[in-house]
Formats: sequence, structure tokens, C-alpha cells
Amino acid sequence: MSAAQELAERGFEVTVYERRPDFGGKARSIPVTNSATAGRKPLPGEHGFRFFPSFYKHLPDSMKRIPYAGKSAFDNLVFSTRVQIARTGKVAFLEPTEFPQTFDDWTTVFKSLFANLVIP
Repeated sequence: MSAAQELAERGFEVTVYERRPDFGGKARSIPVTNSATAGRKPLPGEHGFRFFPSFYKHLPDSMKRIPYAGKSAFDNLVFSTRVQIARTGKVAFLEPTEFPQTFDDWTTVFKSLFANLVIP
């Protein structure tokens, strides 16, 4: 979708083909079966990567140029101050003061999370 947006902005005629009727591939919301109540739509189940670290410098610019519901895709982002990562039956919490801000911060977080990981 990002490539289609970039090409369209540069004047190319773009046609996007999707295998399924819903867009997004791995990054999409999926209606949760039997979750609609009182005439409401089903609750969304999230599928795929939903976090954009601050070191993704070009993504916000692209998202600001993608129209969505009268605004931009960027307008749907919210800032996070806490991370919870599950791994092998354990959960790691990061407090706001520990929240990774840079690529080096994330490298440190992942090294500590996977330090004792044994891959068969």
C-alpha cells in the first residue's frame, strides 16, 4: 500500500490487487466473531505489527499523506508510554522512564529479552 501511495503521488496509474476483500495483509483489523452486541459492529481483533518506534523517520511523513476518513492515516496513531512483551510464559514490562526512544534503546531491550533464549 505504501508503494502504491508513493507511485500515485508521482503520477503513475496504480491498481492494487488484494487476495481477500479486506486490505492490509498482516497489518489489519479483523472482526471478532460473535462480539457484536446491541446492534454494534463486531470488536476489532488486531493482526500484525501495530507499533511504530520513533526512529522510523519516513513512516510518519508517508502516513500524513495517506487520506483516511477525512483525515490522514497518521491522525489515527496514538503515543504509547508503556510496552508489554510476552515471551515463553514470562511478561516483561517497561515503565515510562525505560521506554525505548532510539534504535540503540530498542537493541538493548531486545538483547535483554532474548539473552537466555535457546533456539533448538
